[in-house]
Amino acid sequence: MKYLALMLLLLGLTSLVSFQVDVIDSGKLLTFSDGKQIGSESFTITAEGAGEGSSLLTVNGQSLDLSTRTEYKGTHPFAFELEEGSTRAKLKVSINGTAVKSTGSAEATGETDAESVILENGVGYQYYFLVRRYDRKLGGVQQFKMFVPSVMQTVTLSLELKGPLSSPPGKPTGLEHFRAVIASSINVDLVTDAAGKLVLISLPAQKVKSVREEYLASLASIETAVAAASKSGDIDYSARPGAPFTSEEVSVNARDFKLAGTLLLPKSGKRPFPAVITITGSGQQSRDEPIPIPGLEKYGLMRQIAESLASRGIAVLRVDDRGAGKSEGFNSLLKATTSDFADDMRAQIAYLRSRPEIDPKRIALVGHSEGANIAPMIASLDPQLGPIVLMAGSSKRGDQITIDQLNESLKDDTTMTAEEKNKQRTEQQETIRAVLTGADLSKYPSQVRLPWIKEFWSYDPLPTIRKVRQPILILHGALDRQVSVDQGAALQKAAQAAGNKDVTLRAFPTLNHLFLPARTGAFSEYSTLETSVVPEDVLKALSDWLETRLKVRSRK
Repeated sequence: MKYLALMLLLLGLTSLVSFQVDVIDSGKLLTFSDGKQIGSESFTITAEGAGEGSSLLTVNGQSLDLSTRTEYKGTHPFAFELEEGSTRAKLKVSINGTAVKSTGSAEATGETDAESVILENGVGYQYYFLVRRYDRKLGGVQQFKMFVPSVMQTVTLSLELKGPLSSPPGKPTGLEHFRAVIASSINVDLVTDAAGKLVLISLPAQKVKSVREEYLASLASIETAVAAASKSGDIDYSARPGAPFTSEEVSVNARDFKLAGTLLLPKSGKRPFPAVITITGSGQQSRDEPIPIPGLEKYGLMRQIAESLASRGIAVLRVDDRGAGKSEGFNSLLKATTSDFADDMRAQIAYLRSRPEIDPKRIALVGHSEGANIAPMIASLDPQLGPIVLMAGSSKRGDQITIDQLNESLKDDTTMTAEEKNKQRTEQQETIRAVLTGADLSKYPSQVRLPWIKEFWSYDPLPTIRKVRQPILILHGALDRQVSVDQGAALQKAAQAAGNKDVTLRAFPTLNHLFLPARTGAFSEYSTLETSVVPEDVLKALSDWLETRLKVRSRK
């Protein structure tokens, strides 16, 4: 899931077309970021179930140039062809039942749901096939499955028709407002006109919008109406009734953008309080760390942790990652690395140290997955920081983790021959070598050109963990097949060998990478897990350890 959230964020730069079943539509959308035009998309829906389009976007100097064709027909739910950039590197995707295969410049296999709608990065007309599925008679929030071919991932998307928008005199009438939520964290406001044509796509937190060319002059009034009507779709982060803590929405200054978050403060206990900052895993996620997979819509690891700790007398700050939820910083994502995300955490530490309710000498970090790499980065350079908790943290370089994850997926694949599997391994190793050596990447998929990928594949966590002098708690699911449990033991061994005398490792026999009960721990079973609630013994182990290390004073 390393590229998924970045790819999904770029989906917000794309367009929608008419939701009427029998409409053939064509047009052009202009895309803006923070008021500056960054691209356009021309599209044509040639018949029911088929569409073509071309997109050109430029963000932070990096261009995305796509030509595509999409079809829904015959015995296969969809077929998709893409050509990217000046090299015209081709990608073809087909599906048979739930088995998906891509060929061309990026060959891969995967699974999706037969009812999925395909939504590729930077391809707007494909939203036509989503919006036409919305059942107006049923109404309300409706869940859909979407498949992203370039990363071979199926995620959830919700869509709701919020209702008509009021129009000032002389402005367009008959406007309707949809609210879409991609991967449980990316809000997209959609507006269609009386003819069913898309007028506007808006990602308010990211300051990105696409407007149909002929409606550009009315953009300001339309956006005003959308802003007034969209507030009811916000996620409720308030404290539950009777909770032993309060909930406050806060804004944190990070470089040239703001991060939105929630601060939980205990209602009882002696001030100033000790505090914890949570750090989500890879990809841009909102503060609860939702997982964009069907069946896990209610998963929220960081919310569970925050409420458990706040009930123990520990303040907790959890924040939407830059470019996700209500946080700004979308325009920085194409150049951002894990080290940059560590800087975002340092901004949050500085914010808590400025709060009179917080003890600046008793601030801890809890990181999951990539967040468990970020926590030692910060602790090793900040001696004033308190203890750190690493959940499913890695001890290997990212390139080896990527290789391990491919081998893990191929082991379970019964549709491929040994020759086909070896070909995939060879191609992956070639790609990794090209990225790490600085070779020409024009023939490779665009996501491997992201600076995040190069840092991830080259970063070794062990030298950093050896520099950490704060207490360390390492938690791991023994069934984790994304970051194997032996890596937790390797982190413990490295930290202790370097002289850290307070390092605790706890492995949970039946839990996976998400700290959920599992059968095998494989990624493929995530959508069929029996629960999305993290077990109480995990929360207790974490809370007991932090309560002791942070020296929580009486909560009476």
